[in-house]
Amino acid sequence: MEAIRSLACSLWESVTFWKAAAICFALLNLKTVPMVWHIRVYRYFFKHGYLITPAVEQPARPCTEVLEPVSIFSRAPIMELDFNMHKSNSTYFSDLDVSRTALMSNIVVKGAALLEKRLHAQGKKGFLGFILGSVYTSFKREIPAYTKYEVKSHVASFDQKWIYIVTYFLKPSKSKKGQDDPEVLKKRLYAVSISKYVLKKGRYTVPPKDAFEAAGYTPFLFETEANGHATGVNGHVNGDAVQRKETADGTSDEWERLKAEIDRGLTVVEPIIAQEEKLMEDYVHKMTTPGFA
Repeated sequence: MEAIRSLACSLWESVTFWKAAAICFALLNLKTVPMVWHIRVYRYFFKHGYLITPAVEQPARPCTEVLEPVSIFSRAPIMELDFNMHKSNSTYFSDLDVSRTALMSNIVVKGAALLEKRLHAQGKKGFLGFILGSVYTSFKREIPAYTKYEVKSHVASFDQKWIYIVTYFLKPSKSKKGQDDPEVLKKRLYAVSISKYVLKKGRYTVPPKDAFEAAGYTPFLFETEANGHATGVNGHVNGDAVQRKETADGTSDEWERLKAEIDRGLTVVEPIIAQEEKLMEDYVHKMTTPGFA
């Protein structure tokens, strides 16, 4: 017993022991170490060619690829746990940052230089970047410590201003068995989130359609306006590709499929959009109530 006590005392007083313990603790909580969030986020910009992709037209891609999901995987380390020893609700939002960045970088970064060039030609000045407008999250199941989970984001819909992104926190699927069973799918879901992004060039709101077209996605056949300006920065990008995809009646099968999905996605996010207006009205009402403000 005396030998054990002596060993414990020597370890307690050992600088090397505490250094090793600190390194071990940092490795077990690597995603919460300072600057790691920035690395996790910004690596997707550079992975998809940010700052190195020239301002040239990108190879044409079907517009329906805008809807394809992107997944990242992570775990819940000790520093992300709450007093119930589950992933803290507040830490979901840092994973959302990474997941949304992975998605949007995959979609638009390759066309960013071309979009910048066209906007500059229109006299638009300022920094080009995505701004997060709001986030709504519903928590379904807890994520235990160090459990691996999947964060899957996809573009649910967009209009002349906003891009609506839906994100699922999922238990990774080990097999395809039961993937069509709604009950099995529901048990995989840890949380679901709805975010909305706006693309800004200084004070100018860039229509999502322009960013998608600059990245090579075609065709986009509808006419919308934002800030009083037509959404097309320079007409259709890859116009030849658009014409090749058009059917005899002048419409596009790709566009029809995309439009059906974004219309469906809009019905999903509309209640959240409407709730934002109600919350603002309630805020004004409460702040004008005597004794509340």
